[in-house]
Formats: sequence, C-alpha cells, structure tokens
Amino acid sequence: MQLNLPYFNLDLHTPLTDPVRSFDARITLPNHTFFFKASQKQRLYGVISNCLDEPPEKFMHYIFMDFDETPLPRLIRKTLIPVQVEFRIGDIFILSDKEGSYRAISWSKRPWMTYLHILHHCYPPLDYNFFAWTIRRGAATLRDSNKADRMKQKIVQVLRGYEPTSFPSKIGHCMYDTGVEKIVNIKRLGDVMEIGFSKV
Repeated sequence: MQLNLPYFNLDLHTPLTDPVRSFDARITLPNHTFFFKASQKQRLYGVISNCLDEPPEKFMHYIFMDFDETPLPRLIRKTLIPVQVEFRIGDIFILSDKEGSYRAISWSKRPWMTYLHILHHCYPPLDYNFFAWTIRRGAATLRDSNKADRMKQKIVQVLRGYEPTSFPSKIGHCMYDTGVEKIVNIKRLGDVMEIGFSKV
C-alpha cells in the first residue's frame, strides 16, 4: 500500500507469501526517510562459544559455525575439510534440521583471533548474520532449540580431526528472541547507508 501526500510518502509492505510474519513501513519526508520492520518473534535457546573452563583473559572459544543454503557434500569438501586441515581442528560435528541448513561444532579450543580467522575462511557459505553477530557480541551463539516448522536437529556427519577433544564439563547457555524470518535490510538515510540485520 502506498500513500502519497505533499512532503509525506508512506510505503507499507507485507509479503504476499506470508502476510502474518512481517510488516515493513517506510516514511519519506523532504530531508529524511524512516524505515522500520515488525516481525513475528520466536524464543530460541542456544550455547555460547566461550570456554568457561579456561581463564577469561585467554579469550578461548569453541569452534561454532552456521551455514545456510549450501549442499552438504560441497560444504564438507570446499569449506570444512580445508579449514580443519589448515587450523588442525579436532572432530567436527555437523548438525541439521533442514536440507541446506547446517551447524558445525568442534570442541577444539582456539583464541578469539584464531577463531575469527577460521570463520573468515568459511565465508561464504558461512551465514552472514551469524558472522556479524559473533563479532558484535565477542562470542558465537549456536541455537540448540528447534525453530518453528522445523524438525529436531540431528548429527548428519562427523569429520574426524587432528586433535583429541571431549564434550566440555561447563558450557554457557543463552536465550534470545528472534524474528521467524531473516532480516537483512539496506536503506539509505540521507547520505548515510545503514545496514540492519537480525539474528535468526
């Protein structure tokens, strides 16, 4: 729907495929444009990459990765095995709850900067929102609860690694509200390009 008045323009957008889940609005004035999005939310639970059994000053992290829209054989061959070899990572457990959507976990511990290098080597197909929020928060969050309309996560492949690892005795948990659908919006506000994204 569009409303045009002198010095005022209002655009409303609701996706035709699912009108209940999200709503966009843009208000354009002579010198400013305001954009906002409302989206149905969902409460998810996850684990964080911080190694709680290491001194905090070491900034050690478990290797968490999130991938979307990539076939599993290609993900393994082109991304995970090369990274596992280069950084001498232990076993990698690949989980999935939907075709083309994968999470990879290794209980190997690496310093923060090394972990960022590993993520950089995985991008793409590493999920951009996952990468951005990991940097923003100073730790990765990998969900372990089920998303709406998806089956339970299960291990679909294990890549044997280069060092022995074991399930940690302590691991951090978190809870967060997120949109049901991905939000990546780029809108021009005056002369400034603003990029907004939401963790999914």
